[in-house]
Amino acid sequence: MKNSTKKILFLLIFILICIFFLRLVTKPVQKHTQRQAEGEKIRVKVTTVKKGDLNLILSYVGSIKAKDEINVFSKVTGKLAQYSVNEGDSIAKGQIIALVDRDETGLKYELAPVESPISGIVGRTMLDKGSNILTTASITSGTPVAIIVNMEEMIVKLNIPEPDIGYIKKGLKAQIQVDAFAQENFQGEISKVSEVVDTQTRTLPIEIIIPNKDHRLKSGMFARLQIIASVLKDRLYLPQDALIKELGVNYLFVVENSTAKKKKINTGIQDSNRIEILEGVNEGDSVIVFGQQGLKDGTSVEIVKD
Repeated sequence: MKNSTKKILFLLIFILICIFFLRLVTKPVQKHTQRQAEGEKIRVKVTTVKKGDLNLILSYVGSIKAKDEINVFSKVTGKLAQYSVNEGDSIAKGQIIALVDRDETGLKYELAPVESPISGIVGRTMLDKGSNILTTASITSGTPVAIIVNMEEMIVKLNIPEPDIGYIKKGLKAQIQVDAFAQENFQGEISKVSEVVDTQTRTLPIEIIIPNKDHRLKSGMFARLQIIASVLKDRLYLPQDALIKELGVNYLFVVENSTAKKKKINTGIQDSNRIEILEGVNEGDSVIVFGQQGLKDGTSVEIVKD
């Protein structure tokens, strides 16, 4: 009996809470509707439909790596005697990175040098002193001694989905953002475009090169990329805020003689907060960008200035 009473009490409290929040949500809409019924004009802000150039932007994500990034292996087996460089050091091609002790029982060898195959920076030293080292010719995989990177240029490799392939070509500019420098845009360019589509994924491999003279970009950074695929000239556009979507269809309100007229529109590409208007309004039309939520076709409105 007590359990039944508790359940009923809990249910009543839950219903009261739901009613309270429902009233909070619906109150502004009811007030808005009441003002319309009383003939009061709804205050709105408008913008003008304009023509201009819009950028067709393709967005992707990827990982940054050094253009030249090499795992360095020893030519002999043995144990790591010592490193001759530290992580972050600049290094020339042919410079000694480490020395390997290849002594065997009953035999004595000089320490064998491990040389850098490229000029760059020591990105990482991989082993502790005394670690066993195998060459790439070993039955098992070889043991990398260090990673050398040339950080003057970085790259991002992407796989472009088939619908975007027609826009992609060598030389297109790209803007790159990374979390470490969130307020900055790094500039890149498509440097390679494969001539073969991957039949498994239906994507096209490309490569974007990014100058990195100050070495701020690091291998492994997550990057967001925007490729400016083309510039569409003299297109009608509006701010994205002007649109209302209902059941997958885009609408907006045009002000004519202090009256809001609801119009269905067709849209094209989006360039930042601007969206291309293909059909539904004309250049110079006044379109509501604030106050249109809850409006009905034919509502009297008052345009307010910023």
